[in-house]
Amino acid sequence: MSDSDTEPNAEEMWDPQVTRWRDPEGDYVLPHALRSLPQPWDECDWSRIAELPRTDERLAQARRVVTVLLDDPELAPHVPQPPSPGLLLHVWEEFHQAVGKSMPRTSDVTWSGVDELVRAWRGRPQLYPLQRHVVRHVEAAMLAMIPSLRDDIADSVFRWLALDPGLGRFTDWAVDLAERCVTEGIGADSAIELLGAIGSPDARAALERLSVKPDGPASWENAEAAQSMLIDQWSEGTN
Repeated sequence: MSDSDTEPNAEEMWDPQVTRWRDPEGDYVLPHALRSLPQPWDECDWSRIAELPRTDERLAQARRVVTVLLDDPELAPHVPQPPSPGLLLHVWEEFHQAVGKSMPRTSDVTWSGVDELVRAWRGRPQLYPLQRHVVRHVEAAMLAMIPSLRDDIADSVFRWLALDPGLGRFTDWAVDLAERCVTEGIGADSAIELLGAIGSPDARAALERLSVKPDGPASWENAEAAQSMLIDQWSEGTN
């Protein structure tokens, strides 16, 4: 972040041109799909998620959660990207953490609550230029929170599934959803870890498809991760 007495840089002067949207159901910021997630998926509270019982009902719930995250287009909005060096992304994350602390459930996040946080930030003794940018353009920060939550929730689902001692009982649907999530770039690291843990022929085939680069279905970074998982599996199989 630049000091207040220096010339503003392009990032500090950037106008994301995001206007405030209104939800027909009320003063809500987040799309209905995120607001209607079952507990504790709606809180991104890993300590609670990790303790969920390994019941068929909970497995079906996890499957529905990931399916919603993949299929609802409102959860993948176009978020304008700040100019180089992209330090504003970190300040958006800082604001998202403040939102999560004051409004822990997705259904709690309202514009009135966001505006209250903006006032609290403005009341700080010292506010860095990029923090001032956030309070001037809070709508952009909140728009960026939607795909961020989507990613975090997908990640938590795959991490929870990977803890199950009986992975074979849900591979018929988990492999497909994990592959789709890697392709979409949500919860990708944990999805690849789950595919590696499952280790079935279908899971390996999914990893092989995801590992293709360039111009494969996954980003270069995720293709590299899938390739590394395949190498690890091969190494374990030869020992």
